Amino acid sequence: MDAKEFVQSILNLSEQASNLACLIREDPQLNERLTASKSDRMNGEADFKTLADVLIQCTFSHGLKRKFPGFKINVRGEEDGSFPAQNGKQVKLEITDDVQNTRNLLSQVLNDGSVVEKLSGAVHKNMEVHDDFLNKISGIQLPDVLNVWIDPIDSTKSYIKGGDSLESVTVLVGVHHGGVPIIGVMTYPFTKQQIWGVCCGDICVTNVPTPLGNSPIKTVYTSNLETDERRDKLRSQGYHVETPTGAGYKLGGVILGAASFYLVSRKSTYQWDTCGPHAILRALGGEVVLLSDPETPLPYNESMEPNDGFIAFLDKQGALKLLDALK
Repeated sequence: MDAKEFVQSILNLSEQASNLACLIREDPQLNERLTASKSDRMNGEADFKTLADVLIQCTFSHGLKRKFPGFKINVRGEEDGSFPAQNGKQVKLEITDDVQNTRNLLSQVLNDGSVVEKLSGAVHKNMEVHDDFLNKISGIQLPDVLNVWIDPIDSTKSYIKGGDSLESVTVLVGVHHGGVPIIGVMTYPFTKQQIWGVCCGDICVTNVPTPLGNSPIKTVYTSNLETDERRDKLRSQGYHVETPTGAGYKLGGVILGAASFYLVSRKSTYQWDTCGPHAILRALGGEVVLLSDPETPLPYNESMEPNDGFIAFLDKQGALKLLDALK
């Protein structure tokens, strides 16, 4: 499988996902009505999924498998493909090439024919992303078996809230092979930005320019579950600590140079959050490593369990210095 063709398909499908997210979110009443509660795996607090989450994941999975029917592509994600129908039962949004099938499925969730028609059209609309950097991976052959993690809407609470919070919303796609993330695509639907990276064998390519990272003040992103004690200790060592919303957004901050490190000491992220950004970091020469063993990268498999604690960085020596400061 040619890397250029495969990454091009992920970019196109991610752009389609971004379009769906914006279509659903642009109508506040529609967005509010199409929000379902689900249990929070980490701490029992209320968590949510939207129709955008489920529809994007199902559309993406169908599109990728249709494009590469002869390859074993295992697509997994945060959502289970179901959403509450108008009758209170759960409906499986199984997307096919048949637009009428999509209309029928969405009609079980929505009672507005015009909205059903608009969303059905978006599900079956082909998007094309143009990026000259893709030529750099032309001819690179990918493994025949690929595992894909997708987070269709990362920072769902920000997506529901709207306003300025929407800038932290991302669509995350990561591909791993042999436990190693090799392809990552991050799409920011509401700021119209898309970044990607490939790091496969000795080949590392990304459309992200290497951040300068020359500031003497190092910014550390942390989870909102991080202890005040740990944050205070970082500040006492001269670090600037921030807690933006969304694991994808925080990882993107390290990729784009807004932060030097992203530190997670608790089990508060999942493989669908980290796989894509991790691959982009690797393409830039960075890494995501376990706090328990900074020489070991965060591993990937098919587990739905939360990740162990980690630190993401572009500067390994700086990351080790930070970890020493926390001892």
